[in-house]
Amino acid sequence: MIYTIQNDILKIEINSLGAELYSILDKRDQTEHLWQGDKNLWARRAPTLFPHCGKLKENQYTHNNKSYKSNQHGFARDYEHSVIERNNTSITFLFSDNKETRERYPYHFRLYTIYRLENERLTQIFEVENVSDDDMFFSIGYHTGYKLPFDDNHKPEDYSIVFEQDETPVENICNDGLLSGEKRVYFEKQSHIPIHDKLFVNGSFALEGLKSKHVSIVEKDSGKEIRVGIEDFPYTVFWSMPGKVKYVCIEPWFGLPDMHNTDGEFSKKPGIQRLEKGKIFSCKQTIEILK
Repeated sequence: MIYTIQNDILKIEINSLGAELYSILDKRDQTEHLWQGDKNLWARRAPTLFPHCGKLKENQYTHNNKSYKSNQHGFARDYEHSVIERNNTSITFLFSDNKETRERYPYHFRLYTIYRLENERLTQIFEVENVSDDDMFFSIGYHTGYKLPFDDNHKPEDYSIVFEQDETPVENICNDGLLSGEKRVYFEKQSHIPIHDKLFVNGSFALEGLKSKHVSIVEKDSGKEIRVGIEDFPYTVFWSMPGKVKYVCIEPWFGLPDMHNTDGEFSKKPGIQRLEKGKIFSCKQTIEILK
């Protein structure tokens, strides 16, 4: 089911399937800023990544000497999430473990997804509650796709990815979706990544060591901007399908894909989070549509 929250500036739609962000409509000029999905390119729009981010080697992992099967990015995106609270400008979804999820992930959990709208800013909060009897291992991340160009008068090359400040980030090198173990400096003391059709020829790039509190997609001639808050996230991933750029995903993550040489133990995954029994982990991304 599609739910709507809105104010005088933005109209936001969320699909209860996966509690997935489904539309970011700027009411000031009727511009849709969220990628609307295309089965021939990328059918999703902004899936939740839980309980792991990225690819697992051979689509499986082990924990406490037991093997589990799981697909890339986990399963939270593929289940209905229940609405437990709602008003005109905010909505809260809940997804809990069930018999089927426990065959893929051995923990009891509650995953809350909270959307709050204030002026031109949308805040999306994840809260993970461990209701198991033991410590819980997990990763979680955002995978929001932003539509390019913003309008018919521009092309993707008219945009740049812009960090809040100059950065010297480290890229985690992936081969076939798995970490190779190699790292390299992506660039030195720069803040802009020009968008062009060859930017994602090798797929995504996962950066760590960022100091910026936010990163934006900026229209060069007008200054129009989608600003994404990434503060406190250890990794930020950028991705689009190789070829003609029609969207760019900005993905703050608490986690990374498996290493090529992994032994499969889930608790040793890069970037894995450990949550004590009864505790709650919280993170958020903010999305601002600035004119």
